[in-house]
Amino acid sequence: MSFGENDISREARVRIQGNQFKGPESDHFGVHVTAAGQEALEQAERLLEGIPNGIERALSGAIRRATAHMQSVSKKAVRERYAISAANIRAEESVTVAYTYQNGVQAYVHFAGNRIPLYRFDGARPAQPTYDTRRLVPVMLGTDADGEGKWRMVHPGAAAYGHVLKSTSPKQFQNAFVAKMANGHIGIFERTGGMTGNDLDEIEELYGPSVPQMLGNQEVAERLTGEAMESFEKNLDQYVYALLNGYISVR
Repeated sequence: MSFGENDISREARVRIQGNQFKGPESDHFGVHVTAAGQEALEQAERLLEGIPNGIERALSGAIRRATAHMQSVSKKAVRERYAISAANIRAEESVTVAYTYQNGVQAYVHFAGNRIPLYRFDGARPAQPTYDTRRLVPVMLGTDADGEGKWRMVHPGAAAYGHVLKSTSPKQFQNAFVAKMANGHIGIFERTGGMTGNDLDEIEELYGPSVPQMLGNQEVAERLTGEAMESFEKNLDQYVYALLNGYISVR
């Protein structure tokens, strides 16, 4: 799966009320995997039968380690192809694991995340809102007493640059610009041609793909999940050993 200019989202955002918008939709998918076989589970249960909630605590600890490992390998897989930092991935990624231990340990791994603002990808510029002082453009700033639009000539935002793939260079978006919202959020925006409820020019933010999209497809996620779960039984053994030897409180 590849992403280019046409894949950068210009989706119309759903208005909730006033000037509040729903924002970009989340993408997600899940993967089922056997984390440990019945024999390994039964052995752990026998060893921990004298410790209150021992097996539950050992399983919970092993799952936490597996989840942390999956978060790490998924970031690595994304960054091999996409121009984005681990911190910006982490801000929009969610990896959760639910498990049952019947017929071994069965885990369900859920990958989710919103589309990531284009501004968060490497190479986005300008770094702060910047104006093109070489020219002026008309912008509507409310209406007058007769309901007519009040126009004003202003310096437009300097053309923004952005990209998502490491294999490409940042591209100039002639009609997009970097702006800072009242809540402090900075992003790359463009005018929609519409108006807000306050009779101002409406703008919307440009987004790149979400983490689930950047992973490529469920096959890739299954491979990453399988790699992470390969160490689950080893992690389970370590937690069993720690509980039996008092390295973890049994209370």
